[in-house]
Amino acid sequence: MADYQPSAPKIQEQDLKGKVAVVTGASKGIGRSIALNLATRGASVLGTYSSPQSAHIFDVLSHTLKGVVANITSLPSVGEVIGVIETDFGGKVDILVLNAAHNARPKLGSASEADITASLTGNLQWPIVLVENLVRQKSFNDNARVVVLSSDRVRDPSPGSSIFNATKAGLESLARSWALELPLSFPGTTVNAVSVGLTDTPGLRAFPPAAIAALKEQRLKKVKVVEGGRIGYAEDVADVVGWLASEKSRFQTASVVAANGGAEYVGGSA
Repeated sequence: MADYQPSAPKIQEQDLKGKVAVVTGASKGIGRSIALNLATRGASVLGTYSSPQSAHIFDVLSHTLKGVVANITSLPSVGEVIGVIETDFGGKVDILVLNAAHNARPKLGSASEADITASLTGNLQWPIVLVENLVRQKSFNDNARVVVLSSDRVRDPSPGSSIFNATKAGLESLARSWALELPLSFPGTTVNAVSVGLTDTPGLRAFPPAAIAALKEQRLKKVKVVEGGRIGYAEDVADVVGWLASEKSRFQTASVVAANGGAEYVGGSA
């Protein structure tokens, strides 16, 4: 993992010029790559992050990328996001990417009340409250794009992942329901989920080395796009999300799209 270095951001085709995007958990890893993908294509991006210490990260592309502190385990932070959308972005949103997640992984029988509450609040209640507010205030533009980040672990659980998996499965269910209802108020709007496989992120790097090695041994051999497999990179996921955020995905909705190199099939066994 240490050998990989992402390329510097480059200006791309300006297919998102004039669009407003909100990306949660945008200060590092997959969320940061998604925010840069959208910003380099012309979108104005509001990225959330959990603590003030991450503010300096948004100095890159600061003319199109603005950050706001919004801890997803605290529901009042939804108001902070809504407020910045109103004051800085004209109260309208074209792209919403729900990337931020509370990743608690206690084994069965050892979960604390805090583990359960923070997971349910951050991974389900917070996104629900945000979308409810955006709909009530008619903040979505027509032909909007909503993308939620899910996980291969929904289909391939491991010990300690039950709470996390349940919330991600809930997000996938929300995506299907939102895909049905949002176009009734905002015609042309699509909603999709992206199932993410083992990916080189700061979150993964925080695991003990032995745990990382075990995950790689288990998961990498299942990746099919490269002989012998490889770990995913944040940019691999960001490019999939970036397509779902574009006009080119206009007929793709209520889907779970795998961004895992074929490591886990959606709707079947790998």
